[in-house]
Amino acid sequence: MLILASSLVQCAMNHLTVDNFSLKNSLECGQTFCWNRTGDGYLTTDVGQVVYVEQRGDEILYDTSDTDVAIAGMLGLSDPLSQIQREICKDDFMKKSIDFAPGLRIVRDPFFPCLVSFICSIRNNIPNIRRTVQEIRNRFGPAYLFRGKEYHGFPTPETLAKTAPEKLRELGLDWRADFIATTSKSIRSGEVNAEDLTKMDYEEAHTTLKTLRGVGDKVGDCVCLFSLGFLQAFPIDVWIERVIQKQYGIFTETGKSYAKKSASARTYFGKYAGYAQEYLYYYSRSTF
Repeated sequence: MLILASSLVQCAMNHLTVDNFSLKNSLECGQTFCWNRTGDGYLTTDVGQVVYVEQRGDEILYDTSDTDVAIAGMLGLSDPLSQIQREICKDDFMKKSIDFAPGLRIVRDPFFPCLVSFICSIRNNIPNIRRTVQEIRNRFGPAYLFRGKEYHGFPTPETLAKTAPEKLRELGLDWRADFIATTSKSIRSGEVNAEDLTKMDYEEAHTTLKTLRGVGDKVGDCVCLFSLGFLQAFPIDVWIERVIQKQYGIFTETGKSYAKKSASARTYFGKYAGYAQEYLYYYSRSTF
């Protein structure tokens, strides 16, 4: 499913000027499974069409298979990054993490693909998550034509709700297949929906997400941060847990539960704790 960069640059693309932004670091830091490296850029099919984007210096070039998209919103380009970095830079380790990838921004992925992707991430590794999510697209998703090639987007909640868990297990999802099937039915029925979640405060949205099967504290925080725009969310996985143990013992002073450590991180880093989390995550994975 790779698109050749040469075929892309021959066609006129939309463009916008950016400041303090790294497309590579933002899309390869582990926060998204909706974008995939393609030629000299990145491509997503999870927004109801194909969107291709690449960076050349301080310019972002992008193209779509159908209508225009709010690419700035998708890539977090409206976030006040300099202010965010000043506010979260509380210590030397955080400064090193920011300096490692200063142009990293938090993406805003579509709700359902983000949710299912992070359910797939439970006790899993990044290459396998990417493979499985792509298999879900290929097997069950709609087809789009872009630059003479066919791509598959993410299936709707209705489609996955009607898919037998056994079919999902064929993709290597194992017990996660039951989580995805049941949660898809809950989303289809309207028990939980993105519009309502964005109108809640962070704590209520996080608690509501956890009513979905397979969504615990970490998956809920990932969806809050990488889809719903709750920039205070602080997901804790094994990598962040290592950082906490080595660098931030203060996060465990009030208790060692996920909820206590996450709350302590939000208190320490403030309303942009999610940015702190992603800088720490990317730096620790790349250097530890």
